[in-house]
Formats: sequence, structure tokens, C-alpha cells
Amino acid sequence: MSRFLVLPLVALLINSAAWAETADREKPVNVAADNCVADQKNSQMVCTGNVVLTQGTLVMRADKLTTREDAEGKKFAKGEGRPVRFKQKLDSGEMLDAESLRFDYDEAKGEMLLMDKAWVKKNQDIVIGDVITYNMNTEFYQAQSKNGGRVNITINPKKKDPAK
Repeated sequence: MSRFLVLPLVALLINSAAWAETADREKPVNVAADNCVADQKNSQMVCTGNVVLTQGTLVMRADKLTTREDAEGKKFAKGEGRPVRFKQKLDSGEMLDAESLRFDYDEAKGEMLLMDKAWVKKNQDIVIGDVITYNMNTEFYQAQSKNGGRVNITINPKKKDPAK
């Protein structure tokens, strides 16, 4: 039986409406890999081997990255790795780190799905689960564990300013 926990409080891990500095969305995307096959006519690309995607402060590393764009210009991506790693600066200046063995990104839904040995960390706060879903529009997380396992969440108290 699959156990899950919906975590509205975990939205505290993210200060912005997406996993990025707002300015990152306007920056070009660069992909470097050992091999890429691109089908420009159908707006699809498959890259393998030491894949590194950068966009502004976002750095994603994977073994395989598959991307496509629909007719309306919405982007979709899937990735695999041992593991896939994400690092990105938030509008607050803090760094967000995430890792999983696989991921799915759906710009149309505004959703990022991290699967298999997934975790998301901001400062000392961390969410760990088999599947972590993050909706970038609503800032809502869902952490899920499979086969009777459990999710693990650590949220540290904010440090108080001694001058106040």
C-alpha cells in the first residue's frame, strides 16, 4: 500500500513561485552532453552522457535528458541519472538543491515530479521521499513513499535576530 503525506507547510522550502530566480526564466537554456539527437521539425531532443543543462542560476546534471515543446510553446522534459542533480538560486538568494533518479517536468501544468530516492533541500530544511511533486504555480508539495515506507521532513526554526 502506498503511503503519502500532503505537505502544505513544506512550501516554506520555496520562497518564489518557481524553483528559480525570477530572472532565470528569461535566460537562454544551454545543454552540453556527450551526444544529442535533435529533431527541430518536431521540437524534440534526446541528450545522453554527462548531460549538463544551465539556465541562469539553474544547473541540472543527468545521464539522459529528453525534451520536447508542444505547438503552444510549452516545454516538457524527462531525465534519468545516477542521480539527477539540481541546484538553483532562489529570489531570496538562498540555494535550493534537489536530487532523484528520474524526473518529469510539465510546463503546461507547472509541475515538477522527482521520482526514486528523491530529496529537496533549502538551507538545513529537507524533504525526502520516493516521489516528490512540486506545483510551481501553487507552491504546493506532495511527498510520497512507496511500499509502506515513510517520507521524512526536517524544517528547522528560523534564527532569531539577537538585536530585536
